Amino acid sequence: CWMFMLALFWQSGCWADDTGYNLEFTGTIMAQACDVEVSSLSQSIDLGQFAVADFSSIGTTTKFKPFNINLKNCSRGISGTKIWFTGTADSDNPALLALSETGMGSTNMLASGVGVEILDDDQDAVDINNTDSVVYPLKAGRNTLSFYIRYKSTRPVVTSGNATAVMYFDLQYE
Repeated sequence: CWMFMLALFWQSGCWADDTGYNLEFTGTIMAQACDVEVSSLSQSIDLGQFAVADFSSIGTTTKFKPFNINLKNCSRGISGTKIWFTGTADSDNPALLALSETGMGSTNMLASGVGVEILDDDQDAVDINNTDSVVYPLKAGRNTLSFYIRYKSTRPVVTSGNATAVMYFDLQYE
């Protein structure tokens, strides 16, 4: 048995290659984040029904509706978060979310001349697809980030139709 192992060792020595190989491992160690509550992951907000006459000029807005992003299990090591809302930008006003087909009919049935505006808790506009977010303070445990949403006219003439849109959000903890 010992002789067999010696021979095996000797053979592997004969076939050894002096070429070195490098293995590189990368990763990130992060502080614990927060969990987004299930109720905040997929929300449907009904902004209501409005007449085209309600949009008298470019920049006319409707009443806003609130929506929240609820976080839980936030660790003590996190002091705040940045949030980005993303989606298709309105072609007339890229700060707004464009209306899009979401299964509510054909694109020929979409309203036009209107986009969706996002507002923060202070009712200041938050541009869609803007990666320059303020830091929203967080405490350990549960947190609620409050926002508002409303329609805003982007053209002098608004046409009637479905006014649906889809947006996403990303969080970066600090």
